[in-house]
Amino acid sequence: MKDLILAGLVSERSTIEVNGVTIGGKEIILMGGPCAVESSLQMSQSAETVKKAGGKILRGGVFKPRTSPYSFQGLGLEGLNYLVQAAKEQDLLCVTEVIDSPSLDLVVDKVDIIQIGARNMQNFELLKLAGKINKPIILKRGLSATIEEWLLAAEYILAAGNPQVILCERGIRTFEPSTRNTLDLSAVGVAKELSHLPVIVDPSHAAGRRDLISSLSKAAIAAGADGLLIEMHPNPAEAVSDGPQSLTPEQFILLAGELGGVAGAVNRVFVCGGEQEDTLEALRTKIDTIDLSIIEHLVARMQIVGKIGDQKRLDRVKDTSREKEIIQRLVNLAEELQLPPELVKRIYPLIFEFGVQSQIKNKVALDKELELSFYPLGSK
Repeated sequence: MKDLILAGLVSERSTIEVNGVTIGGKEIILMGGPCAVESSLQMSQSAETVKKAGGKILRGGVFKPRTSPYSFQGLGLEGLNYLVQAAKEQDLLCVTEVIDSPSLDLVVDKVDIIQIGARNMQNFELLKLAGKINKPIILKRGLSATIEEWLLAAEYILAAGNPQVILCERGIRTFEPSTRNTLDLSAVGVAKELSHLPVIVDPSHAAGRRDLISSLSKAAIAAGADGLLIEMHPNPAEAVSDGPQSLTPEQFILLAGELGGVAGAVNRVFVCGGEQEDTLEALRTKIDTIDLSIIEHLVARMQIVGKIGDQKRLDRVKDTSREKEIIQRLVNLAEELQLPPELVKRIYPLIFEFGVQSQIKNKVALDKELELSFYPLGSK
């Protein structure tokens, strides 16, 4: 590990520049797109979303090494053309995975970055071939690889003459079954201590479930990651591969809007796409993001309302005085923030009434359950 470990002793880190995009610098680089390329329309929609979110690189698999031989294996050259064209339309870079020498030969002159996946991390002949080309290589950590094995795999590429290696932590296999893999965020710090190479994180393959992607992405940035590789699909329910771990376009854009604050807290930078211009489309995207946030907060509010209802008697569910007090407080706040008070007066009574009816419904159902438990059917 001569090159990697000794390089880690110097203060200067390597950055990789690809057509104006710098990976390993102060800016956090967002890469997004579907696990597998399925169609031209799918990739065009994905590229548009990545661009709106402030992403710089479109991802998409055209060769898919799968655990099952019966799973979708990718579209090959046809999918590659869809990926390249979609990236070009939105002025994005593109990255795809290679699995062997023929696939490397096919994509090397078409894409900007080449990915070697977790299952091929120790495909040493492929690593040597990747070392002979002049393209950045994203090297994913193997499913059960130690950090040392991961760095030694990178050394194969470096030793063969290609210094443009980007390490990617994507979770490792452990005894824990609640997630697809276990995201090893400590590996980010260790890899950056032992090497000069940029390190990015793939939270999608680590979690295997979209509900964890946002928190893992933010944690990765806080841990020192130089970028994120996130799966996003225009319609995850119809994805041929990894739908459950793919964000929707709205979720992807919402997450991007939250990354800047985390980046700033660790002296890094990320600019969400919607912050760059106020075109009609950009403004609509901002509204979509805000609407999604409002719905999520309403869901959280209703969950709390349910818990409060559990602690009330049925004849005391509706608290008129508290409702008036809250509405008046919010009306005053709206006036201070120059929001029309009439909007609050119209919206919040509906929210309160829905909450009260929900509490009553739950209390009635609970009382019936208790009655049946005390007086089994036919025992009265």
